[in-house]
Amino acid sequence: MPVKPEIEARFEELKNIRQYLHTCPEVGLETVQTVAFVKKQLDALGIGYEDIGVNSLLAKIEGKGKGKTVAFRCDMDALQTTEETGLPYQSVVEGCMHGCGHDGHTTTMLAFAGYLANHRDFNGTVLLLFQSGEEGYGGALEVINDGLFEKYSIDYMFGMHNWPPYGEHQVIVHKGTAMASEDRFDLILRGKSGHASVPHGCIEPFAAVADFIKGAQSVIARKVSAHDKAVISITQVHGGSAYNIIPDEVVIKGNVRTTDPKVQDVIEESLGHLVAGLETIYGVTATFTYHRKHPPVINTTPELVIAAAERVVGKENVLTEELPAMGSEDYAFYMQKTRGCFVWIGNGSDSPLLHNSKYDFNDNVTVLGASLFAELLDEALSD
Repeated sequence: MPVKPEIEARFEELKNIRQYLHTCPEVGLETVQTVAFVKKQLDALGIGYEDIGVNSLLAKIEGKGKGKTVAFRCDMDALQTTEETGLPYQSVVEGCMHGCGHDGHTTTMLAFAGYLANHRDFNGTVLLLFQSGEEGYGGALEVINDGLFEKYSIDYMFGMHNWPPYGEHQVIVHKGTAMASEDRFDLILRGKSGHASVPHGCIEPFAAVADFIKGAQSVIARKVSAHDKAVISITQVHGGSAYNIIPDEVVIKGNVRTTDPKVQDVIEESLGHLVAGLETIYGVTATFTYHRKHPPVINTTPELVIAAAERVVGKENVLTEELPAMGSEDYAFYMQKTRGCFVWIGNGSDSPLLHNSKYDFNDNVTVLGASLFAELLDEALSD
């Protein structure tokens, strides 16, 4: 079965909506105008909603009878990046752009909402979550902490993301981990400052810094199995103020990615042991903080999405053996609360990558994504 004809018939209208949203991006949890726009669209469709989290919105569509509750989630926030596409609908907000396609995800959900408004002949409840703050602002946790899973007994939850450089008719479903965790660490190494000509009278923190950077890279090689995926990156080093002064303090910041929670444990413990060793060897005092920002996105019901996607794009266009991405997604927190799957839809083989200043969402994905959600709802309700 191809895309839904009635969704496809709205293509020009949906494209205009998406391109309008593209002109007025909002960052983080501050999606005030975007939410107001979505509310107007839902009002026109006769679909009720409630505010949830921080500037997020939950729409509710009741079927004709009792049944499962199936939730779908899209993200709405943009990036703090200057757009360089030169498009006629380029962002008018200085230093801000929809460089990850959340304008398209929001439009896809509105397209699905329009379909549901005319197709309520199912047994169950559908929840449509329009979420703020996905790009590192804790939007999913705000929704969860506001009682989403206490208010509703959600049987399944599904989400999607456009994904270059896969073809626009390709659907990618991971059987297990789809995206990596993200952890962050801060290390402060304190020594004893003094003149550069008398290092023997100082406690020099940079020697410890050098060994930490080298040692951190050995963690992957010696503590993590070669069959597991993990990355440790040192992203910031701050310290010193002059050529001839050994500083008191140096700050190191870094980022860790892995696809397995057990590997997170190994890396956190190993970096902690490394820091303790530096204190002993160099006499520095260390403060080490390790923060688990996002868990991995782990799909638990990929078979439902595979079945639905094969009806929409054909079996040959459903890819199920692709490697997980090392980027992270706060959708992962929902998968700790219920069953579901996070699916990728190709944005076009010639599309710039996500978070690129020249990126733009492929409007054809809106029709495909909304049609996939419609098929997926049927699959989930009949499971």
